[in-house]
Amino acid sequence: MRFTPEQQKVIDLREKNILVSAAAGSGKTAVLVERILRLILDETKPVDIDRLLIVTFTNAAAGEMRERIGAAIEENLSKQPGNRHLQRQATLLHRALITTIDSFCLFVIKNNFNEIGLDPGFRVADSGEIELLKQDIINEVFEELLEDEKAKDDFANLLETVAFRGKEKILEETVLKIYNFSQSFPWPQEWLVDRYNDYRVNDTIENTSWGHLWKEDMECQLMQMKKRIQGAMSICKEQDGPYPYLAALEADMEILDYLASKEWEEQYEKMHNLSFARLSAKKDASISENKKECVKRIRDEVKKELAALCKKYYGFSKETIMKQMEETAEIEKTLIDTVLLFGKRFEEKKRQKNILDFQDMEHLALNILIDRKTDPETGEKTWKPSKVAQDYSNYFREIMIDEYQDSNLVQEYLLQSISGEYQKRYNRFMVGDLKQSIYKFRLARPEIFLEKYHSYSEEDDAWQ
Repeated sequence: MRFTPEQQKVIDLREKNILVSAAAGSGKTAVLVERILRLILDETKPVDIDRLLIVTFTNAAAGEMRERIGAAIEENLSKQPGNRHLQRQATLLHRALITTIDSFCLFVIKNNFNEIGLDPGFRVADSGEIELLKQDIINEVFEELLEDEKAKDDFANLLETVAFRGKEKILEETVLKIYNFSQSFPWPQEWLVDRYNDYRVNDTIENTSWGHLWKEDMECQLMQMKKRIQGAMSICKEQDGPYPYLAALEADMEILDYLASKEWEEQYEKMHNLSFARLSAKKDASISENKKECVKRIRDEVKKELAALCKKYYGFSKETIMKQMEETAEIEKTLIDTVLLFGKRFEEKKRQKNILDFQDMEHLALNILIDRKTDPETGEKTWKPSKVAQDYSNYFREIMIDEYQDSNLVQEYLLQSISGEYQKRYNRFMVGDLKQSIYKFRLARPEIFLEKYHSYSEEDDAWQ
């Protein structure tokens, strides 16, 4: 296969983290296989195939990758039948870690179960068994909370709020959905506890937990509106443009500039007292009617967008919002407490049965590979690779991750811990395509790919 200059660079570049954004049908698997072959056939620093960790998304993809590498090794052996290094690679291929992330986690657990006090006789339960177990546990938890003298009033209030009209199933689904989502975070219990603050009342809207999200959205939308008004003004300044409309457009721009420069309370007052200048009725035969209509349309669309923003973010006063947040905070705390209790009972039952689910495998492997500590003064938590992770880091020459856009935060921490990054050795090779990220329902985080895509550069320690 003949490779493009960009593909050849991907194949040849060494000692850097590399992110490759490759669309479907672009030959990324062929490039990945060629890179692996170049590593194991390198004349100066040949790598044994079992010193590479190659992570794919499915077992089928892992099997196909193994077959391709095996075929390439055999092809080279037919040309160099006496090459002992190639003979060794053909022998080592069967034990090479060309695998899914779940299988790699299981590999880590089976080889280090003593690090977390796990009974080595565990088994991986199928999804049907896990779902039935979850249903049993959530029923037990609900009954327990309704009978608990201290908790029953708060839980009854939660039921009345979320599972209105006796539809308890709605609350069950909500608890399970939050629990499952929390498992995509490296330390799910901590993430859940942090949610206590989501509705904490502060002195200003900006200082609420969601305030920065509102601000980002407002800034983005106002910027787009300003660009559209500027475009309309440019049309007005053209030779046959509707120049009499310029004054009204300039007044519109002043409104947008004001909103962009103020905080929520001032924006609230402005939004509820919006008034727009009337377009000039001056007639001029030299003005294009089409351009007049175009400017009018742009202006009307911006006014509608401002009205929509007002309804979305400024429908209630600050006092009303704060009061609603106070009321919601107590309900949310009860909801999070219920999720935490469910998670605790679920873990206890799985340990009793000595079974694991797929989420267990990722989190148990993470516990093996990462050491965490808390600063006694600041309470800040930091982490570093464990001794086990450092041993893997020293063993693997390169970590290759296919379909990287479908990774989640747990997997990112796992693979980062066993890479050479902690020792400033950059040896992660990541291939993916953001447009092919279809596994959001499996808690994938395409934004991990996107963040690297925007931050990596040819001049950096990493190459995109």
